[in-house]
Amino acid sequence: MAVDLEQMLLLLQKRYNRLKKIDELTDELRDAFARHDEVSASLILDMRAEEIGELDACTGRIWDLSRAGAEDAREVRRLMRDDPFEAPSGEIWEENKIFEVRRKISLLLKELQDKDRRMNLSAGGDKSYYRKQDGNTN
Repeated sequence: MAVDLEQMLLLLQKRYNRLKKIDELTDELRDAFARHDEVSASLILDMRAEEIGELDACTGRIWDLSRAGAEDAREVRRLMRDDPFEAPSGEIWEENKIFEVRRKISLLLKELQDKDRRMNLSAGGDKSYYRKQDGNTN
């Protein structure tokens, strides 16, 4: 049985949409912190946690596609782990789209991690996780 590439593509797109929502909530969280609005910050953190849970569920469903057999497992692993920026264009449209969505996800994740890092440094000051990790004094 071959991996359902269309289903995988749909799940990756859902994953990307969840990340976009997390990104929006991160911006709202930053604004709530700037206003010193702890009530809004707490609600937004809860909403972010819910979105992260949905993101994890999408990822789990993608990996579930690999359970049909060893060949499917290899294919899903390749599509999910190969560097999307170095993946060659193939003849299969769905594979090309999978790598395209993975590139978008990768870029968005990097941007989101940077936002989280800056927000944590700003909110945490000397107690920031990142300040302890890299000795950053910015």
